[in-house]
Amino acid sequence: MSKYFCQAEFKRCTPSCSIDQMDADFLLLLDQVREKAGIPLVLNSAYRSKAYEKKKKRAGTSSHCEGKAVDIRCNTYANRYRIVKAALECGITRIGIAKTYIHLDNSTTHTKEVIWDYYG
Repeated sequence: MSKYFCQAEFKRCTPSCSIDQMDADFLLLLDQVREKAGIPLVLNSAYRSKAYEKKKKRAGTSSHCEGKAVDIRCNTYANRYRIVKAALECGITRIGIAKTYIHLDNSTTHTKEVIWDYYG
């Protein structure tokens, strides 16, 4: 199902999830991003249930709930650039930038062509 990602990586996510809960087309995009970035993409978070999101006092409408979003660990400026550049080249149009991770998603229900930060 994925060239670069395996079940164990999704089990290590917070919350733990399964590769089968991810959207297949989004996984293909992630493989392309990994290929273009030329670096491993370590997942912090992937699929999240609506119940999990609500437990965390969130709306439950996140792209994570669709299996179309991941948060990728990122601790250097150079890797941040590589990941964002590769994501844009692969057609990912929703990107969030935090101090220690990059959020990528390909939701069909949320606003496209946006980049936001979590520094606020």
